[in-house]
Amino acid sequence: MMDNSEKSERYSAFRAFSHKEFRRFYIGSIASQMGFWFSHISYQALMADLTNDELWVSLLFVVTFLPVLAFGPVGGLLADRLDRKKLLLSTYAALILVSCLQVGLVATDAISPIVLLATSFLIGIVMAVLGPVVQAVTANTVPHDDLPSAISLQAMASNASRVLGPALCAPLISNNLYEVSWSLYGVCAALALLIAAGITLFPYDLDPTPTPIFRSIADGVAHAKGKTEAWRALLLVGFISVFGVSHVALSPSFTANNLGRASSDFAWLGVATGFGALIGALAAGSFTAKSSLQRGALFASPYCILLLIFSRVTDFTIAMLIQVLVGFFYMASFTTLQVVVQELVAEEFRGRVMSLFQIAWAGLVPVGTLIMGLTASSKGLGFGAADTIGLTSLICLSYISWVVAREIFDSSRF
Repeated sequence: MMDNSEKSERYSAFRAFSHKEFRRFYIGSIASQMGFWFSHISYQALMADLTNDELWVSLLFVVTFLPVLAFGPVGGLLADRLDRKKLLLSTYAALILVSCLQVGLVATDAISPIVLLATSFLIGIVMAVLGPVVQAVTANTVPHDDLPSAISLQAMASNASRVLGPALCAPLISNNLYEVSWSLYGVCAALALLIAAGITLFPYDLDPTPTPIFRSIADGVAHAKGKTEAWRALLLVGFISVFGVSHVALSPSFTANNLGRASSDFAWLGVATGFGALIGALAAGSFTAKSSLQRGALFASPYCILLLIFSRVTDFTIAMLIQVLVGFFYMASFTTLQVVVQELVAEEFRGRVMSLFQIAWAGLVPVGTLIMGLTASSKGLGFGAADTIGLTSLICLSYISWVVAREIFDSSRF
């Protein structure tokens, strides 16, 4: 029979659910993230239909995530200086307005590749603020001991949304019902806003010093660098984003040219990835209490190997199965590394440091997608989607192998 400590360890993944405010915030997070996937999948499918070019789809990723790179630190600073709940509500309201704009443009037949890039940029600006705010608020809905559980469950929410969003959106985009998918984005954001309005956060400390913006951001970077394992975790997440995660920009082209399916069927690959990531997040909850950089890197290794195998596949069903495993190992690594960072930072720096995590995770995606788009497109190096995914996964695996070797060497010295 298991003693109480063993039972506690086994069920630690769900401990955050014992807190009412976290449960409410969790439901709102699922709604918001489902809305994002409705919008994001629709953007990719429509851009692929309008241009039939990997570079244009890559540019879509660039303008969506570039604001995270440019404004993410400002979003983190706002989360450290302003009322986090009010900031959260403001960002949800902004998403509702952008959704209304999207629907209006489709209804008036005013959509073009340039218009898609422009509205994607608006979403990116809002997400640059929303990302670090959500991560800071998550830490303020549970006691510190339950933070690993909260992070793991938020990862589950993200990937449940990644499964449900594309699955529900795929029939809509197959029938060109883009105004419906973007309307649902607004509905999801409105639901998230209403739920968030009713939560009460644990007391938290805001940055008390009226330091100039750039100096304050620099202080956040210095704090992260001072936590060696957290800083290395940020660098690893960034490298995986550039040379691993960014392969999704090539999904429509890969689906059409290598799997022999309609380019819009790439949404089902996203469903498979999200399903695997959902399981990975659930599994991560059982070991995030013992998170380490080395453990996160070890989970990332099979992720890269599976991407390399995926790049050689020509059967759609096999590609789906591989993407389930890709999602599992990515999320196991991602969740582990996020816990490493969250647990090491001081509360007054949490927003700024987690904005760096947001940059590493999403803000560097424009760099990766631009590299992949130029490498794959006939207007660039012309490697094609499959060879580009294979090459970048090898680069990513090489870096991860170096990180693991360095951690083993460092630990053997003490």
